[in-house]
Amino acid sequence: MDDLLPDEYALKQHIVDIIRQVYSEYGYLEVETPTIEYYELFEVKSGEEIRERMFDFYDKAGRRCVIRPEVTASIARLVSTKLKAASPPIRLGYIADCYRYDEPQWGRRRRFWQGGFEIFGSSNPLSDAEILQVSHQVFKKIGLEEQYFKVGHVGILRSILESYRVDEKMQDRILTYIDRKKIGEAYNIMDSLNVGDEAIKSIREIIESPLITWKRDSVDREALKKIKDVLSPWDNAIKSFENLLEIVELAITSGVDSPIHVMPGMARGLEYYTGFIFEQLLPDVDVSLNGGGRYDKLVELFGGKPTPAVGCAIGITRIMQYMMEKKNIKITPKRPKIFLAYLHGVDKKYVAKVLNILRSRNIPLEVDILERKITSALEYAVKNNFKYLLIIGKSEEESSEISIRDLDKKTQIRYKIEDVDKIKKILEEVN
Repeated sequence: MDDLLPDEYALKQHIVDIIRQVYSEYGYLEVETPTIEYYELFEVKSGEEIRERMFDFYDKAGRRCVIRPEVTASIARLVSTKLKAASPPIRLGYIADCYRYDEPQWGRRRRFWQGGFEIFGSSNPLSDAEILQVSHQVFKKIGLEEQYFKVGHVGILRSILESYRVDEKMQDRILTYIDRKKIGEAYNIMDSLNVGDEAIKSIREIIESPLITWKRDSVDREALKKIKDVLSPWDNAIKSFENLLEIVELAITSGVDSPIHVMPGMARGLEYYTGFIFEQLLPDVDVSLNGGGRYDKLVELFGGKPTPAVGCAIGITRIMQYMMEKKNIKITPKRPKIFLAYLHGVDKKYVAKVLNILRSRNIPLEVDILERKITSALEYAVKNNFKYLLIIGKSEEESSEISIRDLDKKTQIRYKIEDVDKIKKILEEVN
């Protein structure tokens, strides 16, 4: 779990500010849920990988709790309870830290930040396309133009497995193995459940089929037709694939101009997905920096009414690491550009009086509390990129004045402290 130093925190906050900007542009209302939740909230449908990596414990009343490993389940809980009377569609956003007992490596930390976009109450493919659109906008505003997407639909594989009466729990297990790239284990389970050879062959074909890249009007229509032919024995699988293609077309039409790789055999580790799924990636890294999909049964699972839903969780921590290490991008922490120093022997009450006058006029500044010599104060101010050095010496105190030194122009003028409006006019331009 990482400490964030000032420059790292500034970069994180820069990303958060952009996510919040997109919230306001698309109508997402930000909410916050507790860091600690009951274990049962994540036990049911979070997926084997997350269940294995949760930080869980018993509280003093003997209840099993977790430090949240992700946030979508918490948001669904919120919708099923406190927002159950809200009129759909409900667009919610969140900025939250999550915790998983991962082996620390590139893109995997035990504490990490996410920014979520969630839509409740709509099964319209426009809502799925909107999630791709907001994801695209966030990355674009950050400056990550090299972004691309992988998209799939869990309904394709689930429909085939359902036709052989494979129950949902075993479907989840098979999809988890596929997501973990343990394809052989997935085939072995299907074989043990008497899934037909034709079905296993078809699943193998769509999993191993080449990526179908779609960008604006450029797509291999023949490759899409071939997938439909493979899925032809299963009507619901074809419907799921057609739903996926409609979502992609809507996303592209709405302005998503990054490459979208259509992967009909794609799976994701979270078990609550029911339809469209996606990951958002960048070059030179093997992990996704954003992911999500449709989860139409989660709110109902937590006691709410049947509520279609779709969303994503943008990996703020992974984006930070990518920007710092792959792009060498840094954000300078914001601090005042005015430094006030006073000389030895000056009455501190006069210093406090000046500070009060200036700050009461909303003039941001830092004050030296080390009583440096003027040469040292000047050196510190220049080194830390201050624009003005305010100086209070004994003579300034005696005449109720303050000296303002412009560090760029190397000029210095005295002003009566009572002329605070004139001082403010000079200083406010820099901030």
